[in-house]
Amino acid sequence: MNAGAGQTTLMRGTIITMCDDLPFLHDGMIVIEDGKIVHVGPADPERAVGEVIDCSELIVLPGFINTHTHTHSPLLRGVADDQTLMDWLTKSMWPAEKHITATHARNGALLSCLELIESGVTTYADQYYFSEEVAQAAVESGQRALVAPTVFSRPTPESDDPIGVARRFIERHLGDDSRIEPCIGPHAIYSCSTETLQAVRDIALEYDVLVHIHLSETQQENDDCMRQHGVSPTRYLEQIGLLDARVLAAHCVHISEDDRQILARHNVKVSHNPISNFKLVSGWFDYPAFRRHGLDVSVALDGVQSNNSFNLLADLKTGILVQKTLHNDPTLLDAYEALKLITIDAARCLFREHELGSLEVGKCADLTFLDLSRAAMHPLHRNSFRQVVSAVVYAANGADVSDVMVQGEFIYRHRRHVRLDRSTVIANAAESSRQILEHIDFFSR
Repeated sequence: MNAGAGQTTLMRGTIITMCDDLPFLHDGMIVIEDGKIVHVGPADPERAVGEVIDCSELIVLPGFINTHTHTHSPLLRGVADDQTLMDWLTKSMWPAEKHITATHARNGALLSCLELIESGVTTYADQYYFSEEVAQAAVESGQRALVAPTVFSRPTPESDDPIGVARRFIERHLGDDSRIEPCIGPHAIYSCSTETLQAVRDIALEYDVLVHIHLSETQQENDDCMRQHGVSPTRYLEQIGLLDARVLAAHCVHISEDDRQILARHNVKVSHNPISNFKLVSGWFDYPAFRRHGLDVSVALDGVQSNNSFNLLADLKTGILVQKTLHNDPTLLDAYEALKLITIDAARCLFREHELGSLEVGKCADLTFLDLSRAAMHPLHRNSFRQVVSAVVYAANGADVSDVMVQGEFIYRHRRHVRLDRSTVIANAAESSRQILEHIDFFSR
């Protein structure tokens, strides 16, 4: 079936829609036409049109959404473990990234696409250099991507003019009706000057694009900002006007009540990256405090140079269990509320809830399918909404993803990639990684 073309009926699936008014169908059907959902309801063979696909052994969900990542990152997987964030950045990541080329970035991004698809991710928000290559990888894979050229005040491996690169990328892709949404990605307040951040603000407001930034990931970031500017990073961003744009803030670990009020006032969206934060010991994210202020929060993966793997269901489980333990409250974040963090709430964090994140008429036909072959998924009484959602959040992981659909097109079918040649992608990424690591004498250590 071609992207966005034809009619397809998914019949007799166990469907979690993520719509509160009709969250669950234990024997349901979804009709798709021209890449959009045109019907969701109980299975009715007489309403089937086009190709009919038997989903009786599948759990059908909205496609998972990863709200923060760096798709070059597989090239540096396992290169710099067991370090603090600033040592990890300044002594390992940035020195290695100096040697990344456009070809390397493309090869790394394609490997990320493989892994993200295999874990059920249909949409992701990326922040990195060589955005044209990152975008092209997403297009080749069939996924949706919100691609933010990373902006520093210093030159990057791509250009001496990161702001100019970002502007040109936005102008090329804005409104091009592809699965790519251009954004802009100031790295952080400690890597961007006030002047750079104000230039980012101006571009974001001019083109109405999303600003994707790391914010208050460590206590050191907060302490340095207080010494330099006399305020927290959040208040500093408010003072210079960056929060006047649409903002997606990653991490937000060291955030005060005053900061949360500022973020809520500006409708800033928050991407929580539990595994990366735990591995780098960046701190604890306080989920209930953000929700008390009405802030939209999602769970994301960050890059595999700090996470080591892309497995959104596994990270979701860990993240919510830590919240329960941290707040000594096992009732916090039940399984259904947790699942929102990688579906409809994640869509809200990207300002895309009108078209993504739930299975309802008029939205894009982006779906993730879990099969029931693993013993860990049984017994499963599929007429029980509570047990099915529990199985997805607490028992399933990326290994249970069997199929992935974007805009009505299967990009992953029966655990085989439809658009990408898996072995070629893996081989090319391995060669790019080797070339980069040889530059930093990694193999002689």
